[in-house]
Amino acid sequence: MAALSALLEQYATGTGRINPRPRGARLSEEIRATLEDAVAALENTYGELVSPGELLVFGNGCYAIGRHADASEAYLSILADEPSNANARFNLGLAYLRLRSPQDAVREFTDLLVQQPLLAEAFYQRGNGNDDLGQTDRAIADYERAIELEPEYVHAMFNRGILLAQTGRHQEAVAQFDKVNAIRPDISNNHLNRGASLDELGRHDEAISAYTKATELNPENSLALFNRARTNYYLGNLESALTDYSAVIQLTPEDAEAFNNRGLIYDALKDYESAVADFDSALELRPLFAEAYSNRGAVLEIMGDLDGALVEYNHSLESDPELASAHYNAARLYSRTGDVAACLKHLDRVLEIAPQLAEDAANDEHLGWALEMKNLRRDMESEDGSQEEN
Repeated sequence: MAALSALLEQYATGTGRINPRPRGARLSEEIRATLEDAVAALENTYGELVSPGELLVFGNGCYAIGRHADASEAYLSILADEPSNANARFNLGLAYLRLRSPQDAVREFTDLLVQQPLLAEAFYQRGNGNDDLGQTDRAIADYERAIELEPEYVHAMFNRGILLAQTGRHQEAVAQFDKVNAIRPDISNNHLNRGASLDELGRHDEAISAYTKATELNPENSLALFNRARTNYYLGNLESALTDYSAVIQLTPEDAEAFNNRGLIYDALKDYESAVADFDSALELRPLFAEAYSNRGAVLEIMGDLDGALVEYNHSLESDPELASAHYNAARLYSRTGDVAACLKHLDRVLEIAPQLAEDAANDEHLGWALEMKNLRRDMESEDGSQEEN
């Protein structure tokens, strides 16, 4: 018991209420093995652990090495005899979160807050449970209360910012991420998420600066590199975007989206062979990647392989019948080959799925006439209907 207690205090969760940011989150293999041996030794005498303190140490040991079900049993044993044991109830709530039982976790933290209504950590963890349950407003309220009680509660602030962004409240999210930066400017993912909300607000140059800061703090933050690449592509900074997508692919070679997006840049740079190679890679990683089929078809069309392009568009629509870009490309290709009926069929679907593409179609040399024909047909049908009513 003494050995396990010493290990928990020095390396992991402690022997009382588990810290919601446990020091044992990244145990070395050596320390983990030592903890496992200590828990196993104590497990042989589990039936002899009669005091709540001993059971709590054993439960925390199980929690530290990932045996969350065993930990929850220990905490429940304590609560059966001592329902008011706040440490056991808090730790039980944490164990339920790790066991993916957020409803049980929320119940435990709610009961605990009846006893200790000023416990910021309980509000924070209940917020995590409500987030897992999809109760976003409740989660935001819990994080807000945790921050009120502990104004520099960075984890609560960060999570609140994430949920504000998820609900489209990006101005508030940026303000929340700014508050995190004022306390902890060294959190790479905070800059990443701040950049994502800035992008949503149309503040793209500021977003790029935020992504850059995230990558400076963590050069292996592939999401920050990916987002910076995507924003640079949107702004027309093709070479910068190409560099970042290549870095993402080096860090995460299984990222089909990165290959697809880099292919689009090669396409824009008129390096069609490289573009096709990237779309090939994307489809090897994700065989039903509809956008990659459509993009590969568009490049083949530019290269003069109309039959090959049509095959790609059809593959794309087999994977995703609602992909507007594939219908658009197919309509344009059928227009080029003189298949008016097929062109109009796909153009109809484009305008149903993405009516905002009507302006692009009107300005396209191959689709402008088809859109005019479609509009003329609609007007004639409308006139015929009016005449019949009269």
